[in-house]
Amino acid sequence: AGPHMATATASTSLRPPPSPSPPRLAGSLRQWCWGIPTHSSRRRAFHAHPRKRNTFLCAAVKGPEESFKKTIEVDRLIDMLRDANPRELDLIVVENILAFSEGFWVRLAARIDLCKLDDDKKDYEELAENVMNIVDRVVHKTDEKIEQSTDVLKAIISPVMNEGEDAMWPPRNPEALILMEKEISNREKEGQLDESFLSEVNAQLRQVSATIYCFLGLSCFILLYNVDYS
Repeated sequence: AGPHMATATASTSLRPPPSPSPPRLAGSLRQWCWGIPTHSSRRRAFHAHPRKRNTFLCAAVKGPEESFKKTIEVDRLIDMLRDANPRELDLIVVENILAFSEGFWVRLAARIDLCKLDDDKKDYEELAENVMNIVDRVVHKTDEKIEQSTDVLKAIISPVMNEGEDAMWPPRNPEALILMEKEISNREKEGQLDESFLSEVNAQLRQVSATIYCFLGLSCFILLYNVDYS
């Protein structure tokens, strides 16, 4: 975690200013205890009925000590998010994006159940709404980057992708390699082959290693772009 996380100690209300267009989750978050169905797993976990949330929490326990440690870690993150101002909240969510699993939302919902004051409960609900929106925004941007990287990679390897034939590496046609080199050069001049792109491609190669795009893409970047995938 960055230094801003350690200094986020000022208790700040996260309630957004009134607007003519309320957040899409504003209504449903007021009724989280009614078990309203939602689309994503984190929203399902958060909106589940209190009894179901307790069942989820008990079922997830694999060992008292391990469960206790995880609960402490999640509580520490929740406290940090609660005390952060809006700018710090964005940074903390991005830096801890992998921590927002279903278990996090179940624990946050349990914390709301324990609130004795309505104002505290409302603050936690609004915190959950803000965090959900930030996570959704990060996921959406990541999906866009992956799609863009995939399109660029397809364009680079297109010279050796002949319809109706199995792709071969090295390509049978020497001109195909020249065309691939040109495409890489053009994409690099346009600033599309940056570290972010290479990271996205690397992630895709590791996830879909059985596909033809993986094989060709890996060969292409090792031989033509000198990328180390070890």
